[in-house]
Formats: sequence, structure tokens, C-alpha cells
Amino acid sequence: MGPDRRACDENPMQSLLPLAVIWILLATLIMGWREKRALVGFWREPVLKRPVLIVESDDWGAGPLQQAERLQRIAAVLGKHADRDGRKAVMTLGLVLGVADGADILANGLRHYCRKSLSDGEFAPVLATIRHGAESGVFALQLHGAEHYWPPALLAAVRGDPRLASWLAGPGIPSTEALPTPLQSRWVDASELPSKPLPADVIRAAAFAEVADFRTIFGREPAVAVPPTFVWNDAVEAAWAEAGVQFVVTPGRRYEARGEDGNPSAAGPAVLNGGKGAAGITYVVRDDYFEPARGHKAERGLDAVAAKTRAGRPTLLETHRANFLGDGATAEAAIRELDRLFALTLRAFPDVAFLSTEELALRMRRTDSWLVERRLTVRLHVWLRRLWDVAHLRKLAYVTGAIVPAWLLYAATWRAGAAPRASGG
Repeated sequence: MGPDRRACDENPMQSLLPLAVIWILLATLIMGWREKRALVGFWREPVLKRPVLIVESDDWGAGPLQQAERLQRIAAVLGKHADRDGRKAVMTLGLVLGVADGADILANGLRHYCRKSLSDGEFAPVLATIRHGAESGVFALQLHGAEHYWPPALLAAVRGDPRLASWLAGPGIPSTEALPTPLQSRWVDASELPSKPLPADVIRAAAFAEVADFRTIFGREPAVAVPPTFVWNDAVEAAWAEAGVQFVVTPGRRYEARGEDGNPSAAGPAVLNGGKGAAGITYVVRDDYFEPARGHKAERGLDAVAAKTRAGRPTLLETHRANFLGDGATAEAAIRELDRLFALTLRAFPDVAFLSTEELALRMRRTDSWLVERRLTVRLHVWLRRLWDVAHLRKLAYVTGAIVPAWLLYAATWRAGAAPRASGG
């Protein structure tokens, strides 16, 4: 009897196909389990229906009096632009409420710290401009800190390095941008490196004091806090939350110390929009940058809006007052690029929303249907897009074969996921 003809005619690929399917499904499950933190986090992160652009600017407040004129110029630019709902373009101001009184500190031989408060008459023009911009809806006020450093650490550093005394002795009001970068962190003692943590009770007292100071100056607690240099910890969050702060702006990660090299050191996993800290504080992510003094053009900001919109995320652009102070040509260029940024964004994204960070966070927290997407198919599509943007997840998907079911699901949800963002170009 001859060989079974059916066995000879059988295609080897047909017998391998079920094994391949089983392998892909098993590998996908293993990958999902291994990367469950990212998968769950990206799924829980709100998906926005429309682009959002907020320019977040830090370090304003107690400091050079030149700020008043520059803030007036910025407010005029913001007031020129409005979204389709009539909201004016917004710049958040991360406010510093005090700065060193160098003359008094040197006069007492560096024995104790003396400060100038934003509420002092000396800063009246700056404070009036900030308040007027807030009342007109172009400035949104956020807490950056009572100072942009830890005062005892500053004094200790000056005692140990007489060259720093020139910062206190210089003419005019000291500018914190001129301090060594590690010293600009408020919530650690970086007078020596690596930095040392501050006692929890000291942190609590300082956090309560700066929130109370903000309330005295502006008539309300700050809803949003921006940790100076993004170095802070659970004790800071807990004190802020107890004092009335609801939201913390992050760079997508929390740093808790300064290392031997002076750089911030990371602690904990990545932070996503809408995530919560141990004290119930809600996080907002700001990880794109718009620093015209460093050569950033409006097109860079526009690229950030496009990328964030594709991922269903808001665009918070980080910038600093240093871009707008000092040399006149530098400031003029920065203001011009700011103007171009809003003009280009409105042209490319007609449905862009100009919100304050507080309003954005509140709408995300309550899943406001005006802004936050609830449809399952759209959320699935954007979720896959977010995962694809993470390099190591993309590589894993190729290696394991999980790219196959992921691509099929992405294609199946394409129409629903692409439509809400079609106006973004």
C-alpha cells in the first residue's frame, strides 16, 4: 500500500499556523502582564477630544522690577488671540512670593535670613500687572514657592563659598536664575551634594506658610503648585493637599533629591495626566519646552501640539521669565515667537482650546464630556497610539508578535479614533 497521498499534499505552513496563532496570543498575554503598569496607566489617562494649549511660565513675582513692563507686553500678545469659544490665550505664572534681602543678610553677618515679599511696596508695579492680567483672563496664577530655594541652604552655601556672597551684594534685586542650579531646589538642602532631605515637620510648616502667603496676596489658595526644579516628595504633597492645593504640575516624573553631580535624581514610576499622589494630589504633565532664548521657535511649540493632540493629551509648554527679561533683543524675540505660536496654532488647529491648568485639571478629573472622550472605540485607538509611541513597547510588540493583534485592533478603530482630531492637520 502506497503512502497516504493526503499527508504528502499537506502544506507544512497549514500545520504551523495554529502554533503561530497560539504563540502570538501567549506572547501578547505575557507582554501585557509584564507591562501592565504602562498599559493600565495609559488606559486610565484621560483622552481629550480637542487640542489644548497652555504656556506655563515660571519664576515670576518677587524679583527684577523690569517684570512689570514685560508682563504687560506678554498680556497684550495673549489678549490678541482667542479660541473658537472666545477664551483668550493663557499663560500660567508660577509665582515666587519672596526673595533674599541681600543687604540685610550681609549686615547681620549671614546669621539669619531676611526676605523681601512680593507684597512689599517695592514690587507694587509687578504685583499690579500680575493681578490685572489675572482679572482679564490671560494670566493664571500658580504657586511656585515662597522662595526659589531653601533659605537655610542658601545661607549655608554662602558661608561655605564666599563667591556666592556677590549674589547677595549685587546691585538691585537678586535674580534666582543666577544661583547654582542645585541651590534653586526648594524642598531639599542642596548646600552640599548630594542633597539632604528636610524634616517632614519643617516641610509642613513651610508649605502651610507659603500657601497662606499666597492667599494673603491674591485672596485665594493656589489650586496648582509647581515645585521649583521639580524636586519634591510625599511630605510636600501631603502638606500642600492639607493646605488646599489640588494639582501639581510635573515633568512626567518626580525627583526627590540632587545627586553628587547636582542633577535631580528620580524616584518612583512615570507620572501621567490625571494620576494621583499618595495625599490625593492630582498630577498634570508638562514635558514640552518653549524657551526662545535658547533658540526655540514657534514651530517647535506647534510640533508639540501636534504630537500631544495625536495622543489625546494636552500641550503644556514650559518656559521661564528669563526668556523675557534682560537684553531687549532677546525679550523682543521671545515675545514675537510667543505671538507666532498662538497664531500658528489657531491656523493649524482651529478647534484648539485655551484653558488654564486648573480648568484643564478640573475638567479631566470630572471626565467633562465637553473635553474628555468617553467613547470606547476612540479611547482604544488613542490607547494603542500612546503605547506605540513608547520605544521599548514598540520593540516588544515586534519581537513577540503582539504587533499583529494590536494592528488589527488599531485598524478596526481607525475611523472612530481619527475623526475627532482631523482638524489638527
